[in-house]
Amino acid sequence: MAKDLDPKNTVPELQVERKATDIFVGNKVFPEASAVFTSRSQTLTEVLKTACIVLDTNALLVPYGIGAQTLAQVEATYKGLLNEKRLVIPAQVAREFARNRVTKLSELHQRLSRRRSQLQPFQQGNYPLLEAVPEYENLRETEDQLDALISKYRQQLGSVIDHLAAWEWNDPVSVLYNRLFPAEAVFDTSKPLEDIRQEHVRRFSSKIPPGYKDNAKDDEGIGDLLIWMTILEVGSHRKTSVIFVSGEEKSDWWHRSENQHLYPRYELVDEFRRASTGHSFHIIKFSRLLELFGASTTVVAEIRKEEEIASPEIPLTRHSAAHLRSIEAERAVASWLMQLGFEVSPATSPYRYDYVVEGNGTVFAVDVMSIRNPLVLQQRFKELSRRQREASDLPLTVVAVGESVDDVHRAETVWSKLDPPFRLCAGILTASGSFTALRPL
Repeated sequence: MAKDLDPKNTVPELQVERKATDIFVGNKVFPEASAVFTSRSQTLTEVLKTACIVLDTNALLVPYGIGAQTLAQVEATYKGLLNEKRLVIPAQVAREFARNRVTKLSELHQRLSRRRSQLQPFQQGNYPLLEAVPEYENLRETEDQLDALISKYRQQLGSVIDHLAAWEWNDPVSVLYNRLFPAEAVFDTSKPLEDIRQEHVRRFSSKIPPGYKDNAKDDEGIGDLLIWMTILEVGSHRKTSVIFVSGEEKSDWWHRSENQHLYPRYELVDEFRRASTGHSFHIIKFSRLLELFGASTTVVAEIRKEEEIASPEIPLTRHSAAHLRSIEAERAVASWLMQLGFEVSPATSPYRYDYVVEGNGTVFAVDVMSIRNPLVLQQRFKELSRRQREASDLPLTVVAVGESVDDVHRAETVWSKLDPPFRLCAGILTASGSFTALRPL
């Protein structure tokens, strides 16, 4: 027999509100069904000379990882677009840049500070028994010299850190943008915020792009929608196509396959077409923008490496940390080669290396590798040797990048024992992210 329920212990029935599903969402997303067949988007090449170029936040942040020469090319590209009054920065992008630029500076500050804290004196102890040995006396003198250099390096590193900490809004990228961007280049949507909030709820519930993939963010993805509303208004007011410069890769902006983006979501393309009375919408990365507007291959290569490092698609795992170090090494080597006067281009098929390098009357391939344990290094050298003997018509130089002199010696030892059909250039990646060759090119 069931016991009587105590009213005090009774759990009230949960009132679960069933989420309403808009079964006619397709009609609202594509109100002009015939346009699916009758409209034709212009290609990127066709709109390149007339389209408005709209910048995303990640495009504005990329220059925090590049060198002065590449930054000068960025400035030249922006100046040309501003003179043509074709460059647009959504107000939401400006606000996001204000919040996120300090993160880029903090990352650099952290790397330099950790590098300084890791520096240890070279002289680790005394061995009285050896004091009468002349060679030991010479060794102690060398250790004293090395410790003096380490001390000097720590001081210089501290000066760089202090300079970085004093930047505030005077860092090179912020100064460049302050000099370049006039107030009229920043475009804010005219829609009332409450209307945008309601539109965000409607799109989120029906998974209408963009923004619904950012529901875990503090702003629940409203930032993407604010930028999209701005893009639609730019197209509507100026009656022109838009090229959105963004590193965005989420599936609420792109159709994707095999973890690669293929085409902008058709919902976005069609919505922009209606708002702009027939114009086209494209998304490209910052590196592609510079390439289209005449930047050198070396500049484009450096930007692409920085985009890979900054990609939000890379998970924060041990594996990805090694991957990021590898990308950083490749970028540093490319910059070093450019400083030596070479033209550096990303290698394309049939070359399965990192770069093709031209200069001083020669052309050669470069493969950049991070120095890890000797076994992995040996396997990699053997694979490159096999590949070079079988299929390459370019001489190969392998640039081995380590974090210490010991790493470099390890790479040289493995290389010398194998007698491989390629040159070796070995060096270290400094705390500032530059490459220093200890074995010359």
